[in-house]
Amino acid sequence: MNFRIATVSFLNSVPLMEWFSTSDGSGHQIISELPSKMSDLLKNGDADVALLPVVESFRGQTGGLFAGTGIACYGNVDSVKLFSSGPLSQIQNVLADRGSKSSVALTQILLGELQNIKPGFVQIEPRPGHIPADNEAILVIGDRCFEYEKQLIESDKTGVIAYDLGGMWFDMTGLPFVFAVWALAPGFRERMGDAGVNALSKLLAEARDYGLANLNTLAAREATNGRLGYLGQSSPEAIGHYFSKSLVYKLGDREILGIRRFHELCIKYGLVPDQPLPRIL
Repeated sequence: MNFRIATVSFLNSVPLMEWFSTSDGSGHQIISELPSKMSDLLKNGDADVALLPVVESFRGQTGGLFAGTGIACYGNVDSVKLFSSGPLSQIQNVLADRGSKSSVALTQILLGELQNIKPGFVQIEPRPGHIPADNEAILVIGDRCFEYEKQLIESDKTGVIAYDLGGMWFDMTGLPFVFAVWALAPGFRERMGDAGVNALSKLLAEARDYGLANLNTLAAREATNGRLGYLGQSSPEAIGHYFSKSLVYKLGDREILGIRRFHELCIKYGLVPDQPLPRIL
């Protein structure tokens, strides 16, 4: 079977997608888009499965979530950070990366739970060198977060504080945070049956395992291509650290508990409908 697979273009997806460029994984249609576009691709029937921001999976527009594979962290994630010129308690506005749906929801929850504040959110495209004003914070995710942090370090902007959202979530809950999950398109099971679902699940797991077995090779290649990793450094070691230390690609029972806790808090803050968690496949 060949499938239409929607994924993000960030560095963090490389270990999950590299297998599809090999002869064993060829033949499938790969659609690369921003995280914020994944839900529409599923809803409109343009993809069979998508690497969906986890908050979007709570809106009831999928055919279920695949257990076992996704993008998560167990503490600091290093690529999803809130940059502020002052203490979190004084933040009145958050300038948020346009591709950051799960991260926006996570920021709202963390600031509400830890600081009892509800700042306004403005969607922007953060640029390296953009320094937050007083009572303002900038939420930056993915590859752009590394670029932003690199510029801060090189310009010695010591007055800007970086808050890692993965670390803050872990400190608050003791659970890993799952940023993205493989979500099935609505109606896929009805069209393709259990055999189709099982084939797709096996395919995604095989791709994940291939990536995990080749992290060092992938890190070296991406560094050669000029990609940035941990602390905005472009080196095999920095990108290897990101792939193997910052991120978790296998979702087990603890990660599922993290998803459930995030779902509960999203409902509490009115960020998603008050409905059951999608089926875990």
